[in-house]
Amino acid sequence: KGPKAAAPPPAKKKAASKEPCTFKGGNWKTSLSMSEQMWAGSLARLASQTLLHPLDTLRTRRQVKGGLATTPLDLAKGIIPQMAGAMPAGALQFLAYESAKSNLNRALTNSTALGSMKPHVVEVASACIGAFAASLVRCPQERIKQPVQAEMYANWAAAIKGNMDQGGLPAFFTGFTATVMRDVPWNAFSFLFFNIGKIVYEKYTDAAPNQRDSMILGAIGGTLAAIIMTPVDVVKTRLMTQVADNKGELAYKGIGHCLLKVSSEEGPGALMKGLLPRCMYLGPLASITLSIYEKIGKGILLRRGPDWCRTSPPAA
Repeated sequence: KGPKAAAPPPAKKKAASKEPCTFKGGNWKTSLSMSEQMWAGSLARLASQTLLHPLDTLRTRRQVKGGLATTPLDLAKGIIPQMAGAMPAGALQFLAYESAKSNLNRALTNSTALGSMKPHVVEVASACIGAFAASLVRCPQERIKQPVQAEMYANWAAAIKGNMDQGGLPAFFTGFTATVMRDVPWNAFSFLFFNIGKIVYEKYTDAAPNQRDSMILGAIGGTLAAIIMTPVDVVKTRLMTQVADNKGELAYKGIGHCLLKVSSEEGPGALMKGLLPRCMYLGPLASITLSIYEKIGKGILLRRGPDWCRTSPPAA
């Protein structure tokens, strides 16, 4: 018999192709550790609030009873408490937001009850939780910042002393309910409108929004939310800047009383005071905060290499 023919070499198995990591949608944020989310959120909030502080001061001075004339030098009033509170508020907000979103998506994985509304419901609920967490810092910050902006105190140190003299630590949470009623819906609407904008953008372009387009989407969402929530913002400003008369009585007893008194004494239009500077402030605020947060987060992940989505986030 002749020699046996050599057996053909075994066919090489094709390596399974890997799906490239993508920033489309919002799942990429789950690759960030808790500390990375906190740093990204705190730096984004610090940058946006500091840049836009003059508009915030103008809004506050327009909304106080009787209004206040404003010079260029007045626009920097309250900048120190603004910067001091921005980073912890941003860290708390985005950590709570991302944690809530991740847990809600996990809990509703097999749920079909919400249908196509599920991502929007998750977005609104997560944004509300994040805003409430930030309010724990934002309310004391506003109790120091706004009276300085409204010239009730000469500086932040005097504002702290004034609050302590009025009622100790609880005084720093005067207007907390109004702050929550303003910030929670504003953040919910802002994040919702931003998320809807991103979904529409990605549907028609098949790509994640770039930095410029993210800022545009954020500005649209923040402006729409600002218009909706302006009356509550006016009420919050009045509650936080009121002082007792000679009899020790306050002009406004609470949210409902303030709402009715302002509209009856000054007309319903008074509840929209400061609308223009508010929109000029909150539209860019949402734009800058959300875009910087995503820019920092994406930068952190890209430093891990092209397979960042297949690596575990570092321990927080």
